[in-house]
Amino acid sequence: MTPNPMSNPMPAPAPQQKKGGVSAVVIIAVVVALACPCVGILAAIAIPNFIKFQARSKQSEAKANLKSAYMSEKFYFESNQKYSADIGEVGFSAMPGNRYMYSFSTDGELAEAGGSKGSGVKADSKKFPTIDNEAIEKGVPQEIWADSGIEGECPNACSITIVAAGNIDNDDTIDVWTVSTKDRVIGGQNVPAGTPHNDVNDITD
Repeated sequence: MTPNPMSNPMPAPAPQQKKGGVSAVVIIAVVVALACPCVGILAAIAIPNFIKFQARSKQSEAKANLKSAYMSEKFYFESNQKYSADIGEVGFSAMPGNRYMYSFSTDGELAEAGGSKGSGVKADSKKFPTIDNEAIEKGVPQEIWADSGIEGECPNACSITIVAAGNIDNDDTIDVWTVSTKDRVIGGQNVPAGTPHNDVNDITD
């Protein structure tokens, strides 16, 4: 006789007792909740400092290009006994992807980024679409424009002052630097020839 498997069913397993304690999810939730005020405070300190660090790294472009512009003018002067506001003549070219506009004179047109003909070069709005060269130009104080370009009679009493301007943190203030072939006094500070000076600091102003 074939045994009936249903006649002697296996006993159902006893329900397992739930272990006591707090789940890992709850512990994590509590830790995050307790940590949130500290995280907020740290973020409030770290984020502005990081933004300033980024802005300072962008300013290094202006300093490097202005030093290059100064050396280009000095080499040109040695051969021609005069300065030139034509970037093609002096052999100046900005670093690729320049965030700053560079102007050797208020006369003439600025070349597009990467160009070599003009009285300066615009900031690279193709690489950085948020750049507005017209707004940058308008944001430079008039007294700085008035002191820029070539002045005096060459070869014995002439100089050139070059302007770099850019918006490095997307506010309304334009970061402005200048370099000159003459020694200057700006705000009571001696600025030797060839030394880039931050006339308007977009990080602090």
